[in-house]
Amino acid sequence: MRRFYVLLKKELRELVTAQMLVPFVIVIVMFFALGQMLGAVNEDAKGGFPVTVFDQDRSAASRLVITALNDSGFMVETESGTDVDAAKLAVSLPRNAGNIVVAIPIGFERGLAAGTPQEIQTWAVVRTFSFMGSRDVSSLKGALAAVNQAVAGQVAKEAAPSVPAEMLQQPVKVTEHVVVGTSQAASSVDDVMGFVGQQTTFIPIVLFIVIIFAAQMIATAIATEKENKTLETLLSYPISRSSLVTAKMVAAGLVALASAAVYMAGMRSYMSGIEKGLGGEGASARAAAASEAVMRQLGLTFGATDYMMLGLSLFAGILVALSMAIILGAFAESVKSVQALLTPLMVLLLVPYFLSLFMDIGQLPTVLRWVVMAIPFTYPFLAGPNLFLGNYAAVWFGIAYQTLWFVVLVAIAARIFSSDRILTMKLSLGRKKRAATS
Repeated sequence: MRRFYVLLKKELRELVTAQMLVPFVIVIVMFFALGQMLGAVNEDAKGGFPVTVFDQDRSAASRLVITALNDSGFMVETESGTDVDAAKLAVSLPRNAGNIVVAIPIGFERGLAAGTPQEIQTWAVVRTFSFMGSRDVSSLKGALAAVNQAVAGQVAKEAAPSVPAEMLQQPVKVTEHVVVGTSQAASSVDDVMGFVGQQTTFIPIVLFIVIIFAAQMIATAIATEKENKTLETLLSYPISRSSLVTAKMVAAGLVALASAAVYMAGMRSYMSGIEKGLGGEGASARAAAASEAVMRQLGLTFGATDYMMLGLSLFAGILVALSMAIILGAFAESVKSVQALLTPLMVLLLVPYFLSLFMDIGQLPTVLRWVVMAIPFTYPFLAGPNLFLGNYAAVWFGIAYQTLWFVVLVAIAARIFSSDRILTMKLSLGRKKRAATS
C-alpha cells in the first residue's frame, strides 16, 4: 500500500505543476472580474430603462398605460401634442433618452369606452446586438403585457359584463417597429435580434475555436522540434530564417482557414437543422423568407463587400494569433509547457469574446473601454455587428490595427529565429526552485 501512495504522490507532483496552475488561476481570476463587471452593470440597470411615450390622447386611459410602464421598471419620459411624428422621434432619439418609443393615438380612451380594442405602436431602436445592451428592448414585450393587464382590469371594473370577451382578454393591441440607424420596419424586435444572433453568434465561437487550435498547433510544432533536437538541423539548412518563419505561419494559416470553413459550414447546417425541427420545413422556409424581407428593409443583410470585410477581419485575427503563438512557442522547453505559455493568448481572446457577447463595449468606463479596444482580437468579434449597423470605418480600422500588430509580431519572430537564441530560450516555471531544493 505504501508503494501505491508513493506512486500516487509522484503522479500528482508531475500533474499539479506551475504550468498547469498558472493558466487555471488566471482564467478563474478573469471570470471573477468579468462577473463583477456584469454585476455592476446589472446594478446600474436596476433604476429602470428609459422609454419615451408619445401621448397624443392625454386621457385617463393613456395615463394608465404610462403608470403600467412605470410599474414594469421603465423610466417614462412623456412627449405630448399632435405635431410630433413618433417614427421620426424614434430615429432621432439620443442614446441617453433610451431605445424605446411608445405612441398612444388620439381617441384611445374613447375607443376603449366604446368596447373596441385599441392599438398602440412601439419603436425599438437597436444600437447593439449584445445580450446586456438590448435588455431594455427585450423587456418591452413583458411591459406591454402588463399594460394589457392593467387596461383590462380597468375596463372590467367600469364596463363588465357588457363588454366583449376580446376586450377583457386583449384590450390593447400592439404594432411593433424596429429602428436600425435611419431604417425602420414593422417587425418584432425579438425576431430581429434572433435573426442577427443566428448570423453573428457562431462567428465568435468559430473564431475562438480556430485560433486556439491553430495557436496550439504551431506552438506545439516548435516545442516538439526543440524537444527532439530537430530544430537545430532545420536551422542548419541553407534557407533564410525569415523564410522558415513565413513557411510555418502560412502552413498554420492555411490549416486554420480550412478549419474555419469546415466549422462554419457545420454550424450553419446545425442551426438549419434546429430551425427545421422546431417549425417544420415549409413553415421554416416561409418564416425565413418573411424575415429576410424585413432584414433587407432594415439593411441587416451582408453583401459581397460585407463578406469580404468580415473575412479580412477574421483572417487578420488568425494571423495575429499565429504570430503570437510562434513567439510564445519559442520559449517552450517541452510540449508540456505549451499550455502555460499560451495563457496570455487565451486571456486576450477570452476577454473581448465574453465582453462583446454580453455587453455593449461602447458603454464601458472610458479607461476599461480603451484597454479592451487595444486588444487586437476585439475587432474580429465586433466585425459582424458593426457591418450590420453600417459601421464600416470601425471594421476597416480594426483590419488595419490587426495588420499593424501582425507586422510588428512577425518582425519580432524573425529576429528571434535569426539568432541561435531560439535553441536556448525557455520559460520553465518552478524548475529552478525544485532543482535548487534537490
